[in-house]
Amino acid sequence: MIVYGDLVFVLNLLVNYTLLRGTARLGAAAIRSVRLWLGAALGAVYGVLVYVPTLDWLKLFPIKILIAGAMLLCAFGWRRSTIRLGGVFAALSLVLCGAVYAGHAVGKQPVQVGEHLLYPVSFTSLLLTAFAVSLACRLLLPKLDHSSNSVLPLTIERQGKKVQLTALRDSGNTLTDPLSGAPVLTVYWKALSPLLPKEIHEEGLRCPAALLPQIPQLSPRLIPYRAVGTSSGLLLAIPCRITIGKERRMGLVALSPTPLSDGGAYDALTGGFSHA
Repeated sequence: MIVYGDLVFVLNLLVNYTLLRGTARLGAAAIRSVRLWLGAALGAVYGVLVYVPTLDWLKLFPIKILIAGAMLLCAFGWRRSTIRLGGVFAALSLVLCGAVYAGHAVGKQPVQVGEHLLYPVSFTSLLLTAFAVSLACRLLLPKLDHSSNSVLPLTIERQGKKVQLTALRDSGNTLTDPLSGAPVLTVYWKALSPLLPKEIHEEGLRCPAALLPQIPQLSPRLIPYRAVGTSSGLLLAIPCRITIGKERRMGLVALSPTPLSDGGAYDALTGGFSHA
């Protein structure tokens, strides 16, 4: 059997991207096209390498799991929600396999290749089936969390370092700076830890006033807030450069000592920044 590496790569690239994008939409994750293409490209390279005779070990099931995990990390980053998205990706992949089998097994004889039976599937039909499965799941199945339009990517920078996060557009979050009235972005502190000094930790953030003398270099602020079950409280906030969409500006980032999402779908609440 002759295998054309370029066709295998292109086919895997497009199918993988379709599955990853469908996973992001169904799982209500922020869509970063560049990262999705990187994850798809990794899977496409693997799809070509498994045909190399000296690399038969790549066909082992544990290796396949590792490659799938690496694709998900490339596409969605290292966060709790990636595990949930991995389940969505696996389900979509199984649905695609079932759709391809159902669409092409009827009336067609399989081809014997070594110990395996392969069904003849054309480039075009497989690609169209992948798009059809992704579209059907998007239209017919409910989102597993918030709608995709309510979750968006953002970047926070400070002193030459930056982190990329996922934020929820929370219109009910009215947290503002009491002095300037400017909106304040709320972020789970661990998600921002690469930008923070070691003096900042969960216990300290529960009593943020005690942290102020220890971190004068951050120009910290205390932001009062009220929430369900909490009559009043204070959050430690530091100025950072925030990029949402095409807008990039300085703003205060309040550090939450507890996660903002139970499932890890997002790490921040945009509040007034949601219309940026």
